[in-house]
Amino acid sequence: MINFIKNICKNLGNNNKSIYPVIAIATANGICRPTFTMLKKGENPESKKYAALREGITEFIAVPTYWVSGVLAAKFGEKVASKAMDLHFKAQEKKGFFLANEVKQEMKSSAIRKGKAGLMLIGVCSAAGIIIPALCSVCVTPIMKRLKPKTENQPKKLDIKESFVPNIVVTQIKTPQKFIDNAVFKSNVSCSGMRVGGI
Repeated sequence: MINFIKNICKNLGNNNKSIYPVIAIATANGICRPTFTMLKKGENPESKKYAALREGITEFIAVPTYWVSGVLAAKFGEKVASKAMDLHFKAQEKKGFFLANEVKQEMKSSAIRKGKAGLMLIGVCSAAGIIIPALCSVCVTPIMKRLKPKTENQPKKLDIKESFVPNIVVTQIKTPQKFIDNAVFKSNVSCSGMRVGGI
């Protein structure tokens, strides 16, 4: 068991690629995040299913996208590095510096390895920042809109085409038929002895 783990670590160290960690993270997120979402207590079951499904679909799209973007970028990097080294050798030969074929192959292999690693990293970053969000907008959002649960408290949207007729209750004010005849309002008020102004 120890030798098996040691061989895996050795192979990963010798063939270290930027797509390996991101694919591992996306796979772990695709398993763990929906599981943790469904284990939340006190949440609406339909909302939990909706959120878990969205997370699972997103990571399901992310894993192959990381792989394809990284591999294509690495192949492009290999071609660019190989062509750049050929031009470099030709420029050196014009100046009068000639290298042995073994040295050329070694330098070319080193440049190709660096070019593949660098452009693979750029491809993975491009996938994370541009390609995967675009794919999720195109694929995931329409699917989840159809599966989104409808809540009771969700306000109903007003269609502009519908004619809005307000429900107004008209109340008629009736004129009183009888005058108020109360002794309280007929009491005599004496105003004698009152002065306006100071003493």
